[in-house]
Amino acid sequence: MPYQPLASAAKPSTRALVVMGVSGSGKSDISSVVASRLQWRHIEADDFHSADNVARMRAGIPLNDDDRQQWLDALCQEMQAAKAAGEGFVLSCSALKRAYRERLRQALPDLSFVHLRIDPLTALQRVGNRPGHFMPASLVDSQFSTLEDPDGEPGVLVLDAVNTREVLVEEVCNWFQSDIQSPFAGAGEVLVSSQHDSANCAGKEHIYEGRVAHLFDRLTDGMMALLMTFMVVAVFGNVVLRYVFGTGWAGAEELSRLAFVWLVFVGVASSMRRGELMCFRMIRDRFPGLAQRLVDSCSWLLVTVASLLSAVGAWNQVEYGWGNLSTVTGYPLVLTMLPILGCMSALVILALVQLVNVWRRPLTNTSTGLTGIAAD
Repeated sequence: MPYQPLASAAKPSTRALVVMGVSGSGKSDISSVVASRLQWRHIEADDFHSADNVARMRAGIPLNDDDRQQWLDALCQEMQAAKAAGEGFVLSCSALKRAYRERLRQALPDLSFVHLRIDPLTALQRVGNRPGHFMPASLVDSQFSTLEDPDGEPGVLVLDAVNTREVLVEEVCNWFQSDIQSPFAGAGEVLVSSQHDSANCAGKEHIYEGRVAHLFDRLTDGMMALLMTFMVVAVFGNVVLRYVFGTGWAGAEELSRLAFVWLVFVGVASSMRRGELMCFRMIRDRFPGLAQRLVDSCSWLLVTVASLLSAVGAWNQVEYGWGNLSTVTGYPLVLTMLPILGCMSALVILALVQLVNVWRRPLTNTSTGLTGIAAD
């Protein structure tokens, strides 16, 4: 049965997300899995409550705005520190009132929110089944009384919290990483998406993050821009020279073909890092969690082996072509093999990193629905 998100905003422009909702919505569990999938940092807002706040909640006393002020300030400082360090992050935070959300947005203006909407009865059942947490079931009603629904606010995705963990995580990750957005996407728009996408990379997640990733992206993006510019100038300029001035540049086509080879393989490495290469997972998604993990592992092992064989073949061509020159412009033919060697070597490293990530992520089981979800 297709899954329908309640409301969706346009694709977020930053790597900063708050998963919000009342106690029992599952925000701690969902935010933790989303952070792992996106390879971002996970921040748990409960960890920033003062001892006095925790004591009040344990005693069944609802917090007021004054009680939450220091807590919100601490969260703002933590988010700003993460942004300054270049870290993407997912914050699990109730953010019940609009004033609280605006306080967080003051710290990071482009902050995005996912609201896990849930009914009071389900929330009460989940909180009652959660042992050892300082939030008692008696405060669930006060949470709903305090909640100001974020519908209509910018940058908010509203999801039904009673759906399975796998569905919720997939929807959030697709929201952040989908490359194709409806031109009509906006706050409050109802979109329909299938739980099992037929063509989709494994979560569409970036394979790694951090300063090295950003440097890699800037390098590959810059190279592709320069190569594309060169191809356009060379081909168009040669056409103008040939048909306007009756001359032409004999090396334009040869060098354009060389630039095209570089463009293709640099683009492959860049796309794989960003999780943008197509794969089909309709059957894989119907397996239980452990079987999915084994299928993903086999897939990345095959990518590793195939890329390694291609890199070895490219190196053999480099050795063979060393010293040989092209017929028209005389550039070393080894330049044709270098992008293949570099790309396939990068793919080997990225595939191995992703293979490790497959076993580092929390194991989810689509057949068990909400089993194991912490009701926070």
